[in-house]
Amino acid sequence: MKKNYLINELWILAWNASVQHASIYKTGAWKNNSKEISGFRKKIISYISQNLIPQYKTTVSESDHCKNIASLINFANDADTVGILGNDGYKYGVAQKLLNLSLKYYWCLDEITEPPHCPVDRIVIDKTKLRGKVNWTTITREADYLQVIREIDNLAQQAKQSIAIWELSEYERR
Repeated sequence: MKKNYLINELWILAWNASVQHASIYKTGAWKNNSKEISGFRKKIISYISQNLIPQYKTTVSESDHCKNIASLINFANDADTVGILGNDGYKYGVAQKLLNLSLKYYWCLDEITEPPHCPVDRIVIDKTKLRGKVNWTTITREADYLQVIREIDNLAQQAKQSIAIWELSEYERR
C-alpha cells in the first residue's frame, strides 16, 4: 500500500515534468477538455505501467529503448481520440522525458534494472555542449534525441559512469 502510494505520487511528478513548458495541447484545450485531458493522461500512464515498465525488469538495449519511446508516441497519438494534442502531436521530447523519468523513479525504488538513458531536459542539456542549441520540448525526431544522448554519454564516460548514474549524481548536485 505504501509503495503504491509512492508510485502514484511519482507518476504525478513524472507527468507534470514531461508536459510543463512543452505545449503539447492545442491552445484552449484545458478550457473545454479537462476530462479528456485527464483521461488521456490516465491512458498514457497505464500504457507505460503495463506495457513498457515490465520490459525493464531485465536490461533493455538502447535500440529497444528507442522503440519503446516510439511505441509510446504512437500509442499517445492514437489515444488522442478528441483532438486535444497540438499540431506536432505527442512529441518525442515529451515521450522520452515521461518514459525516462518514470524509469528513473522505478530504478531508484529497485523495481527495475538500470535504464539505458536518463531524462533529457534543460538541466541535463545545459551540462553538454548543446546548451542553448537544443530544447527538449521541441525534439520531434529520434535522431535529435540521440544527438543529446551521445553528448551525455561522452560526459558519463569521462566520469567513468553510466548515463543513468551520471545524471543521478549531476541532478543531486544542482
